[in-house]
Parts: sequence; structure tokens; C-alpha cells
Amino acid sequence: MATQRRAAARAGAGAGAGGGRPAGAGNNILQFYTDDSPGLQVGPTTVLVASLSFVGVVVLLHILGKFRM
Repeated sequence: MATQRRAAARAGAGAGAGGGRPAGAGNNILQFYTDDSPGLQVGPTTVLVASLSFVGVVVLLHILGKFRM
């Protein structure tokens, strides 16, 4: 009995999740990352290196702040 309720709940929850659009409509986040889009194009490696560098500088400043107190 409980498994029938869970199966019915799953079927009902999945029915309205699409919002009336077909699954392959093509409206996804990848349409913003095309080669002809305007603006600065930054790859994932550049973002990773920049963020790790920022974290390293912040840690270094914290360490230097302990000694210059």
C-alpha cells in the first residue's frame, strides 16, 4: 500500500516539472556560452587559477597580519 502511494506521488510530481515545454527544447544554460556572444570569454581553467590565487593572497595577508601586529 505504501509503495503504491510513493509511486503515485512520484508520477504526479514529475508530470508538472517540465512546465509544458518539451524536454529537448534547447532552452538551457549552454546557449549563453557560444563563440559569437559579446563580452569577455573566460575559460574554466582561468577561473580556477584566479580563484585559487585570490585565496592564496588572502591567506598570505592573514599570515603577514599576525606578524605585523
